[in-house]
Amino acid sequence: MNRRLSAARSAALAAVATLLLGACTGSGGDTEAAPAAHPVFSAPPARQVFLALRHTQETGGAALRQTVTFTAGRTTAVQTVTGRVDFAGARGEASSDWRIDPGFPATARDTILGDLVALETGAARGRYTVDTRAIHYRAGSAGYWLRYEGDIEPLWGVDSVSHLRGTESAVGGTLLEVLSGVRPKAGGGTVPGGGRTYRADFPLAHALALFPGDLVQELAPIPLFAGSPGAPVPVSVEVDGEGRIVRAGADLAAALPSSEESALAEVTGLRVELTLSDFGPPAPAVGTAPDGRVLDAARSVVPLYEAAAGSCVDLDTGMRHRSLVARVPCEGRHDARITGRHDLDGAYPGRDAALDRAERACADVKSPGNWRAWSTPSEWRDRGKGWVTCFRLS
Repeated sequence: MNRRLSAARSAALAAVATLLLGACTGSGGDTEAAPAAHPVFSAPPARQVFLALRHTQETGGAALRQTVTFTAGRTTAVQTVTGRVDFAGARGEASSDWRIDPGFPATARDTILGDLVALETGAARGRYTVDTRAIHYRAGSAGYWLRYEGDIEPLWGVDSVSHLRGTESAVGGTLLEVLSGVRPKAGGGTVPGGGRTYRADFPLAHALALFPGDLVQELAPIPLFAGSPGAPVPVSVEVDGEGRIVRAGADLAAALPSSEESALAEVTGLRVELTLSDFGPPAPAVGTAPDGRVLDAARSVVPLYEAAAGSCVDLDTGMRHRSLVARVPCEGRHDARITGRHDLDGAYPGRDAALDRAERACADVKSPGNWRAWSTPSEWRDRGKGWVTCFRLS
């Protein structure tokens, strides 16, 4: 009798188990699959921003907009970069436009825009395309592109064009360059659409990738060049529900020099804001070469002292340096015509004496519209003599 009861009880338990199993299976009898892991949010919080950067790159491409804001008192100098990047094809295109308030400190303005001889506004506007082989730069007023490739250094120690090429994105100088090394705080706030926001930081040394070389020398304290990471820079990052970075912002005030003798001494704030949108393969495709006339920078971009008398030049080469010009035909539009070039023999005589010798060398063209440029103390020492170039603005 007991055996019969045990058998009946076992049969009943088996029936219940069968019913429960049937309730958890589909019509085909297969167990329902667990929810798929999210490409970003399923990972530990410390890795989520890094994975969001990689997932963003895997979309194929994006449109970008970044602003860099220098603040001095109640005035600002704002650079706006807009463009498109093809992550898969390692190419991109962008334009840069500076807006500077009246009253912004002149010395800081010249440092931020680049020191271009005879151009008060410096490189205020420009366009560029980037791929793995070359960087094409077009000044705001130019009717042609300069093609830089290979060893980009027309003047020893001067290269502010390579900064336009990035490592995390073809278009350089954006916050994408630092996000792979950020250190997120635990967790992440949520935003509508299933996305998340993060508060994080990155080493100040990484911020140097955001600026051209000549500006980095003014911004970065010397210890950064000795391998010191510098103070942490606060950054915020927003990731959408699909795991793509859509916004990032960083406060770079820690990068500003503290010396009262710095050209940026009156600048008290520095902030960068990046927005990404239109994810997917760019349409139309980002071209590998721009339309229009292209000049080979290796032959066209020369030190000012190499431009012969009677030749014509443009003053914005993308290198942000007053001693570099682009040689162009005089038959077309040009910034200036070279009216004379003279060597200044002997050792550097000091600022006032160098100015006096330069003025005397160009005395025959001393009239409105005529300018002169002469070698800096370091250039004078490097060449063993100085030079002065006389030119007339067009």
